[in-house]
Amino acid sequence: MPGRILIVDDDVTRRITLAARLSGAFYDIRIAGSDEEAFALMQQWKPGVILVSDQLSAPTVRDFLQRIRQDSRCSDTIIFVVTAAWAQTNRAELLSQGADDVIPRSEPDEVFHARLRSHERARAMVEALQLRGDGGDTPPMPGFSDATMDFTGRIPVTMVASDAGMAEAWKTAMSASRRIHHDIVTLDQITRTEELRDTQDDTPRLLVMGLQAGNESRVFRIIAELRSQRHPPETEVVLIAQDPSPRCVSQGYDIGASEVMTNGLDAEELNARLINLQRRLERRRCLRSALADGLRASVIDPLTGLYNRRFALPRLNQLAANAGKAAGSFAVCIADIDHFKAVNDRHGHLAGDTALQCLAGVLRDNLRPCDLLARLGGEEFLIMLPETGPNESLYIASQLCEIVRCSPVPLDTQRPPLNLTVSIGVTIGQLGQRSAEELLTDADSALYTAKRNGRDQVALHARTSYLSEISGEMRLSS
Repeated sequence: MPGRILIVDDDVTRRITLAARLSGAFYDIRIAGSDEEAFALMQQWKPGVILVSDQLSAPTVRDFLQRIRQDSRCSDTIIFVVTAAWAQTNRAELLSQGADDVIPRSEPDEVFHARLRSHERARAMVEALQLRGDGGDTPPMPGFSDATMDFTGRIPVTMVASDAGMAEAWKTAMSASRRIHHDIVTLDQITRTEELRDTQDDTPRLLVMGLQAGNESRVFRIIAELRSQRHPPETEVVLIAQDPSPRCVSQGYDIGASEVMTNGLDAEELNARLINLQRRLERRRCLRSALADGLRASVIDPLTGLYNRRFALPRLNQLAANAGKAAGSFAVCIADIDHFKAVNDRHGHLAGDTALQCLAGVLRDNLRPCDLLARLGGEEFLIMLPETGPNESLYIASQLCEIVRCSPVPLDTQRPPLNLTVSIGVTIGQLGQRSAEELLTDADSALYTAKRNGRDQVALHARTSYLSEISGEMRLSS
């Protein structure tokens, strides 16, 4: 889907001219002549980028920024304030008020488009972490749209100056900053990208680098190496240059820079940019954390805290494949609580939930670290025992039966503890001869054998094609 851009300007000539500059870049462009027209349009169509003129008459651009940043639908929308060439002195103020960048109307096309591409990549990364990639029409998945808190405390920044003179000038200029904790080094002190990484751990961080004629290739190489690492740290990069060529600026954006300041170091503007970038890093950190929590929740049974069927079946297939390569055997067990319906009917579903939780804890505490325990559903539990043959699996399963029998479930002070027993069906996998579904079917068949023979016992399902010492189905009472 093409990037969506909304142009907001109450001057018809300016907005048409700006739209014409974008017409050949395959963007989906809409135009609004006022803030009310813009907000009405955004009711049905969410832009990824908004280009708003700094010469809005009513409301002012500052009022527009404040209103749009208060709209939850636009929390991840990129906002550029487009200014006249002579109106670039208030960039820091506009950045602090909600603009992602401030660009002159006369900016060369190659720089303008490179800047757009850079911010579009940042926005697309956020949408990917929100599990949506449709341009933002679909709301984020639950838990992925929460607003993040601003970063509190001083923001750590590594600053790489071109030479000692630039480093000293930067140190003086940044000395009054109360929000930024800067560590200034020179480019000559950074001979390898690994050394730059070693200055900080892999937590999200900010990097400022100075560009001068002659050092562009070294700086760009460092950024490219940072971006291309197998597990790159979360890094936002600001380049600072004095009147660089348009080609140099566009290369900086395309190589991976987040911002390029083209008028040298302005401490107030840099502070505003770093605060915005830190907020962007924090936003992505929170989304990554929410995504990790969501993925974990999708494979964890919420009642028992064990893995669920979705996680267990692929692992069982993997275990079968690995056992086939190693010519080893493994055991697949299904444990089922005996007479569990009677527990729910007699003591209530809350007691049934308590029984499931306690049983999960007992099983988990009495298995090896290499074993896998999962809840298949209801009162059934799957146990996978790697590198385990028939005799070992029978012993382990019978021990589990005994331990469960001797571990009554405490209910409340008004009722005596609940005594549980389990039946366990066991099958042996070897040489990759059966799929996960077939292994589960055989274990389930053995479980029913244990049930039919009186419960509170183990039954082993044997396949004589590879277990010649076992014939038919064999059971072992515990």
